[in-house]
Amino acid sequence: MEAAEPSREEERGPRRSNSFSGVSGGFSGLSRTTFKGPGEDGEEEEENSVEEEESNGTEGVPAPVGASQGTGGPTLAQCNHFISDSSRPPAFKTPSMKAPEGFDGTQPFKVRSFIPSCQLIFHNDLKQFSQDRKKFLYSTSFLAGRASKWIEPYLSNLTHQDPNYLLNSWKCFESQLFTLFGDPNEVRKAEAEFDFLRMKEGGHVSLYISDFRSLVSRIEEWGK
Repeated sequence: MEAAEPSREEERGPRRSNSFSGVSGGFSGLSRTTFKGPGEDGEEEEENSVEEEESNGTEGVPAPVGASQGTGGPTLAQCNHFISDSSRPPAFKTPSMKAPEGFDGTQPFKVRSFIPSCQLIFHNDLKQFSQDRKKFLYSTSFLAGRASKWIEPYLSNLTHQDPNYLLNSWKCFESQLFTLFGDPNEVRKAEAEFDFLRMKEGGHVSLYISDFRSLVSRIEEWGK
C-alpha cells in the first residue's frame, strides 16, 4: 500500500517555522546588541560615576572654591586644604594708630609725649614689638636734629649683643633720652606741683585724680 503524499499545507508548515526561527534569532541577537531595557543606561552611568569617585577618594565631598571642574573632581589634598581654610578663624588686625611726632631734642617738655606715644604703638602690636631692639629701631626713626646725632653711633654698631647696651634695652634708651634731652628740673617741678595740688571748689573729682596720677608718674619715672 502506497504512503499518502503530504499535503501542501504540511509541507509549508515546517518552512514557516524555520523562517520564523531564523528571523527571531536575528531579532534576538539585535536586541542583545542594540536595545536596552529601561534604567540600564542610568545604572551603567551611575556605576561609572561611583568608580570615578572611588578612584579619586573624594566620594560625597564638595569641590572647594577655585577647584577645577574636570571629570576627575577635586583631589583629597584640595579638600583637606578647603576644610582647614574654612575652619581657620579670621586674622585679627590691630587698629591703626597715629605715629609719634618727631623729636629733635630742642624742647625738653616734648619728651613727655614722645615716649608715651611710642609705648602706645608697642602695646597696640605686642607681636611686632616683642623685642627691645625693635622698639629702639622704631623710636629712633622719629629722632631728628640733636637727638638724631646722639643716636648715630649706636646705629652704626647694630651687631652689639650686650643686653644692657642701648639698642638692646628699651629701659636704657628711655632713661638716656630723659637724661640728655628732658628737663633736669622735671622731678623738682613735679614735686612742687604735687605739694600744691588741691581739689578746687566745684571741681570734678576725676580731674583731681588725673592730675594726681600724672604727677606721681612723672616723679616715679624721672626720679629713678
